[in-house]
Amino acid sequence: MDEFIESYCSCETSSKASHIIEQHVTDILCNTLQPVFKKQVSIHPNLSKRLPSRYGSKNLDIHEDQQWKNGFYVELLLWLLENLSVGALPGTQQLQDNLQLIIPPVLIILDDYDVEYKEKGVDLLQMTIHKLEPQYISKFGLDNVFLEDRDIPLLRATYPCILLLIATKKQEQARFNLFERVLKDGILTGFRYAGQKIKFLPILLKPIPTLYNELGSFGVQYLKALMPALCAAMSMTSSHNPIIKEINQLAATSLIAIIKKCWPCIPSYRGLIMQSMAKTWTCYFAAKGKYTALHYFYLELTCGTYIQMKPCAKH
Repeated sequence: MDEFIESYCSCETSSKASHIIEQHVTDILCNTLQPVFKKQVSIHPNLSKRLPSRYGSKNLDIHEDQQWKNGFYVELLLWLLENLSVGALPGTQQLQDNLQLIIPPVLIILDDYDVEYKEKGVDLLQMTIHKLEPQYISKFGLDNVFLEDRDIPLLRATYPCILLLIATKKQEQARFNLFERVLKDGILTGFRYAGQKIKFLPILLKPIPTLYNELGSFGVQYLKALMPALCAAMSMTSSHNPIIKEINQLAATSLIAIIKKCWPCIPSYRGLIMQSMAKTWTCYFAAKGKYTALHYFYLELTCGTYIQMKPCAKH
């Protein structure tokens, strides 16, 4: 970006970068970025205002002639988003005032066939969401961007963004339904098709505590499908693969959240839970201090689980 800043700003100032952000954002978006994304924006199904031809067209390929990939354009957009102000007063709302110029290129990058660019698109969108108030997110339709996307290589980047988007929904029932949809169509489907692939397990496990904290006891209906996968992940052992340690801890954290929210039904799974914890406990105990922190983490989980699963005393 230093090369662009130097070539763009020839004025004498103590900080050319700050001067560009304060005075030239709209100009850069209109005259530098908009032209290289123009073709894709004109044919993107969610951005184009043209009615589709009933005969179709062989020339309308959003992935052809991608000028925006030639050069610094993606990095420039990222730099702008990192530095744009989002103040509450007029004159300080650079991001809000330029959203109509920012959203189209972000969505074009997000919808690219190349996973590397898709991930950059996710980063750009997540950065935008973090800075915006919910009304702007809904106005531009950003709250529905990921809900039809199940591209497994993107899950690591998109799940946090999905949960963040859902949290911006004002209507409680709509928010609840979307959290359930992520659990049912995202996490459980992911376990079904990719649950045996170690590299995908951390991606699938991380959202579970958030989802059950939101869904509460309603999540009981999914325990039959979820608990075997969760306990299998918690009882995985390996002396060489560092990912296994992360999987064990994420699975245990997920289990703690589920126990807290669905405790009346947990006794039905106590045999499965205790068996998986015993296996992993033995492994970490045998490591003789190598994984002391995780060992005590499992001790805490074991004690907490025992208390939750222990039948109430009769008076």
